[in-house]
Amino acid sequence: MPPATPEQIHIDVGDAELGVVRWLGAPGAPLVVAVHGITANAWSWAAVARLLDGEIGLAAVDLRGRGASTGAPGPFGIRRHADDVATVIEKLSAAPAVVAGHSMGAFVALACAERHPAAVGPLVLVDGGVPLPVPGGMSSDAVLDALLGPSIERLRTVWPDRVSYRTMWSEHPAFATGLTPELERYVLSDLVPTDGGFRSSVNEQAVRTDGAELLTDPDMRSLLDRRAEPATIVRAEYGLNGAPPPLIPLVAIGRYSGHDWRNLPGTNHYSVLFDDGGAEAVATALRQAAAILA
Repeated sequence: MPPATPEQIHIDVGDAELGVVRWLGAPGAPLVVAVHGITANAWSWAAVARLLDGEIGLAAVDLRGRGASTGAPGPFGIRRHADDVATVIEKLSAAPAVVAGHSMGAFVALACAERHPAAVGPLVLVDGGVPLPVPGGMSSDAVLDALLGPSIERLRTVWPDRVSYRTMWSEHPAFATGLTPELERYVLSDLVPTDGGFRSSVNEQAVRTDGAELLTDPDMRSLLDRRAEPATIVRAEYGLNGAPPPLIPLVAIGRYSGHDWRNLPGTNHYSVLFDDGGAEAVATALRQAAAILA
């Protein structure tokens, strides 16, 4: 049986070492390489990894400018992250790997599959990969501020202690059921020491660079249109604040009807990955994807 405690490792991708949290699976089983969202970190996949129960391994990457990769240099952007993920797959001797992505990570997964087809097998996209609407007359920074306002403010805040940061997250409307131990670990893993207390490890410039590509780059916004092989798309009913509208509108199911949609009533953009109901649906999708490679 694999150890209950995951490994925290670093993988050389050429100009930097990226942090990876790895849960080992059964010998010879396929590996899932998982990619987090725009202001998240690798520990966001902990509940899914637990529910996989060692049947298959999972390696969650800290993207440049986040988590244990906070010091990795730019340039940032979806293409750069996709190339990094392909290098991680190569260094782990995992090709072809199941690649899973949550939110922005879904775009990274799609780009990785397109740019490095030999490295990537089935895709599982969790509440992401569908291009976001862009209101006319607004800059990408303004749209990001409107969409991610509280998250952007979090990156700029100095927290006096870890308790105050945890309290902020416990009051988030998407986590009305409270913080699980895995969610608490994810939250506290985001903190790094700074003058006056703690701050988020997330590099705001990385967020803005990546977000601008998601909102304005035609190639990144059409990744799902160009995807020939069906992906599994797990869709939450509610959005970032635990309420309507959802991040992925219902009309997207018709537009991208060639993909395998899994709609999860009662989940939001975060609980689809963190709560056991959503995480079990994601774990099931990963098991099914891995079975294709077995």
